[in-house]
Amino acid sequence: MADLARAAAMLAVALACLKPAMAAAEADAARGERVFQRCYACHSVDPDETAKLQGPSLFQVLGRPAARVAGFEFSDAMKAKGAAGLIWTPEALDAFIADPEAFVPGTLMALPPLRSEQDRADLVAYLARVGR
Repeated sequence: MADLARAAAMLAVALACLKPAMAAAEADAARGERVFQRCYACHSVDPDETAKLQGPSLFQVLGRPAARVAGFEFSDAMKAKGAAGLIWTPEALDAFIADPEAFVPGTLMALPPLRSEQDRADLVAYLARVGR
């Protein structure tokens, strides 16, 4: 019986690990580019952008520590998250986009949460594509 319980636990862990990979496989960067239209007034993905925008550049955001864009003044809340070790992984970015205020209480991100799981997956896929 212990072997069966152990096998079930291992299967549960394996399935949990596959879920993000499966979601990423279903994400569509082209649709994500359209979703990004709600972001582009404040954020850029152009590495050569020189305009001073309300939000930080999202070029190469995946894998980057939070609150680490030279020349951008982040909120104290985001600085604290960065100091605590927040790295913008696909999962962290998804959680932030889903509910910015819940993920980083005190953030200055003013856009309403993006509730659609598919839209968030597509947006993260787009950000991964433009950040290569």
